[in-house]
Amino acid sequence: MRRWKLFICGLLILIAVPAFSALATEIAESSPSLGTDDVPSNLTVSVQLDQEGKSITATFRGGKGQSLLKKINLNVIYPDGTKVNGVLGNVVGESVVLQGSGCGDQVMGTSYYLNGQSYAFLNEKMHYISGICPADYSPYTDPCAEIAASPAMNPDPVQDIPQNKSVIIQANVDISTIEVQFRGGFGQNMIKTLQVSRIGPDGSAETKNLGNMIGDEVTFTATNNCMDRIAANVSFIDGTRYHFYDEVLHISRYQ
Repeated sequence: MRRWKLFICGLLILIAVPAFSALATEIAESSPSLGTDDVPSNLTVSVQLDQEGKSITATFRGGKGQSLLKKINLNVIYPDGTKVNGVLGNVVGESVVLQGSGCGDQVMGTSYYLNGQSYAFLNEKMHYISGICPADYSPYTDPCAEIAASPAMNPDPVQDIPQNKSVIIQANVDISTIEVQFRGGFGQNMIKTLQVSRIGPDGSAETKNLGNMIGDEVTFTATNNCMDRIAANVSFIDGTRYHFYDEVLHISRYQ
């Protein structure tokens, strides 16, 4: 039986390609796959994908972000858009078997961390297996690709705040609602204003004032089922101002 292996770790992708008579292995370096986030180096994680027939086995292989990892959500998307979901923990060697179609499925994964951050780090296409799929099968088209390509979804550079004035916020998303919470920081009592903006793929923006007490929260309604951008600016009583947070949040693409 034919067998393929894919190995993904942040910017490093190892692809095992089957030859007709034996398994041949090639190692290559490339930029992140299309539709994935640029994961900070200290939060990178690795997942190995093995395809055998219609079955796809995903195995956690560790990474610098292992100790901070909460879980990894995986989705196998058939060419007709059908989704099969699975979850991996942070134990090296843990695996989950997902039932694919064998028709060039798309495998997508998002890593979730204990600090509330999440990154779409995996977006790989599996192999089409002749004899299993009809000859006229149609490849899966990512419904979020056009939204992801919007210039409004490109975060602006953020500024480093001096440690003695550090400010921490946490953004969480649940299908249609985006929640942004104030989580403290050394600069908590020096804040004059803290403004959070939700930016949609069409460039529209909605701005709200966030309080400076731990647990204070503002909420936004997501503009679509793919992604929105959250940006934050803080000004202090000494007159300084910083654009310190700017992230694209995936809404339900990997739910």
